[in-house]
Amino acid sequence: MKAIEKILGYLNVVEKWGGGICFLLLTLLMFSDVAKREVIDNLLNGTSSKMQAFADSSVAKSMGDWAVNSALAIKQSSESSLNWIGSGGIIWAQKLALYFMLWGGLFGTVCASAKGAHLRPEIADKILPEAVVPYVKIAEQIVISGFFLFLSYLSFLYIAESIEQDEVNPVTEIHLWKVQLIFPYIFTSMGLRHLLYGIFPSLSPTELNEATEALELATHEFEMGAQHPDSDKENK
Repeated sequence: MKAIEKILGYLNVVEKWGGGICFLLLTLLMFSDVAKREVIDNLLNGTSSKMQAFADSSVAKSMGDWAVNSALAIKQSSESSLNWIGSGGIIWAQKLALYFMLWGGLFGTVCASAKGAHLRPEIADKILPEAVVPYVKIAEQIVISGFFLFLSYLSFLYIAESIEQDEVNPVTEIHLWKVQLIFPYIFTSMGLRHLLYGIFPSLSPTELNEATEALELATHEFEMGAQHPDSDKENK
């Protein structure tokens, strides 16, 4: 039991780091895209136009041919650099950013499931007898596990088809199956995790329900205010 708990803990840490790294790379990529478009392009275009203006000016001509030739050489270098890196933002930035966002969001889904923060209807918990609820939760974990393992199976088939058809993103030139590898990992991780929760209910995380907690807190404050109305008037 303790060994399984440690493995789940280590796995959760790795998945948290994976999600964090994906969103960090997403942030750096978007920052680089904006910097390329708004700073580097403007700098190279401005340098090119200013060097051309300087080469055509009487000041450069009075200084001699070396000044004119130097200005034209800098202008040509700026234009060549701009042609080499391309004008506008980084071409593949948006597509790659979508991949990082996808991976980060899926890692976040696993982390939310591991903390018990996923959405879950609680109608059955209110209707069924308390003695039956633990068994319902075990059955719930088994059903969830089967659902995610089935999705994992489908994702493996999808990746196999993608490899067979040799699908490549035309912008990033990345084989799509490499991006899609996240799906079988996420679904398998969640499927096995919930299966272990069903077999060992003590490993299940305490379910978080922020809406219920907020409602209970508001009800408690309302009741306290109703019991001590005089103190509220004094505070006002």
